Amino acid sequence: MNRFEWTSLGLQLLTLCLASYFALVQNQINNRQAAIADYVSVSITPDQGGVRFLNTGATNVYLDRITVDGEATVYSQPRQIAAKAGEASTYFSPINFATANKKEFTIVLELTDEFGTHWVSRHAGAAADEDPKTGLFNVWTYRTSRAP
Repeated sequence: MNRFEWTSLGLQLLTLCLASYFALVQNQINNRQAAIADYVSVSITPDQGGVRFLNTGATNVYLDRITVDGEATVYSQPRQIAAKAGEASTYFSPINFATANKKEFTIVLELTDEFGTHWVSRHAGAAADEDPKTGLFNVWTYRTSRAP
């Protein structure tokens, strides 16, 4: 083999290595995008005597159970909160006056996504005003994760 053939072989091997590396990195990116595309996320906002749950994820979720400060509401037919529907698809849950005036209370949602995977979304709230007559409260989201 002459010098040209050795150079050509070396460049071909270099091209093969770089193409293999690119394919590996692209596969990792695609896997991460697929995981993000199917992820479940639920946010919460206070809304006139209760809370409104908004599906901010990319997949439809079905609400199986809501537990507000230890009191559970179980649905025999799950309630759907559609994905990518914005404010058009939310779910309202009332908060009683005594709970709204607590220093802190918890809200736990048990969900199932459209693929049958179970999720738990943890939220909390607390009275927003020192005057208990107002019944105003703040809420926040801790985390939505796969159920154990």
